Amino acid sequence: MERNVKTFRFWIFLVGLACLPLAGLFFGTQTLAETTAPATINNPNPGIELWQAVRGTLDSPASTQVQGQDAAVLVNPEGGLWASLRINDLVPKSREWLLLVLLLLGLFYIVPGPARLKNGESGEQVARHNVAARFIHWFLAVIFIVLAISGLILLFGRVGLIPLIGKSAFAVVASICKDVHNFVGPLFPLAIILIFFNLVRRNIYERGDMKWIAKGGGFFGGGHVSAGKFNAGEKALFWLTIFLGIGISVTGYVLDFPAIASWVLATSTEFTQYRHVMELAHVIHVVIAVLFIVLIFGHIFLATLFVPGTLSGMTSGKVDANWAKEHHDLWYKETQNTAGEKSDL
Repeated sequence: MERNVKTFRFWIFLVGLACLPLAGLFFGTQTLAETTAPATINNPNPGIELWQAVRGTLDSPASTQVQGQDAAVLVNPEGGLWASLRINDLVPKSREWLLLVLLLLGLFYIVPGPARLKNGESGEQVARHNVAARFIHWFLAVIFIVLAISGLILLFGRVGLIPLIGKSAFAVVASICKDVHNFVGPLFPLAIILIFFNLVRRNIYERGDMKWIAKGGGFFGGGHVSAGKFNAGEKALFWLTIFLGIGISVTGYVLDFPAIASWVLATSTEFTQYRHVMELAHVIHVVIAVLFIVLIFGHIFLATLFVPGTLSGMTSGKVDANWAKEHHDLWYKETQNTAGEKSDL
């Protein structure tokens, strides 16, 4: 029995001896942790400045061997805002406005109906627009139609044409429309300048224009409203064409010639990148273009469907005498007091 007890104590001693290193390691580590302050780890992300430079958020601009405007800006965060505005606002709202105006014009044609001549056509022709006036009008009209069609395809093509003709075919159509828009666009300001100097003399406010506006050209208040060569509605069309034409020409030139955007960037503190100038110009360009197209929708509707006999003034240069008496009586009296049938325009 005594021998077994001694043997048991011997094994306890061995186990305790074997545990001494583990106990020392445990208590020693705990003591070291209590007496030594933890070391501060300072290992910032070495790529943070790189990505700040890529996004253009560093105070000092990034450097690059690539030459050109904004070449050192690899990521343009504001571009996402512009793309979102174009896709989520400009495209759907432009489509809604154009469709709404077409619907209203259709209803206007059905409810009041065309403004037909009370006494019919007389058969007598009166000279209204000379060759120069007609050439300038159609020069502007053709350019506008080309730019409107190509611009609408570029604006609505992704949602309207791709489902119909596919991406490959639309890529070809969009490329053609872009080139046509870019090359024809610079001619538009020339047409605006020509029509301004050709028609401005006859589109100055005259006594009686406010009465025409108050009566809506005769639709409100009843009775005929006298008018000269151009009534107040046509004068409003003229000045809106001039001002919208200036706006769409300026923004169009910025988009067509990036050097203009570079000049704006150099002379203004509102922009940090020249592409920001381009993005703003694009938004303004689209808004003005949609308003311009809406305006011309109304002009075409009135000149072809709603007021029969108007279009001949811009095709043959002459209108029926009864048309002139009913719509522009003051001008008709003026023509009767002058010799010849040639228009003063």
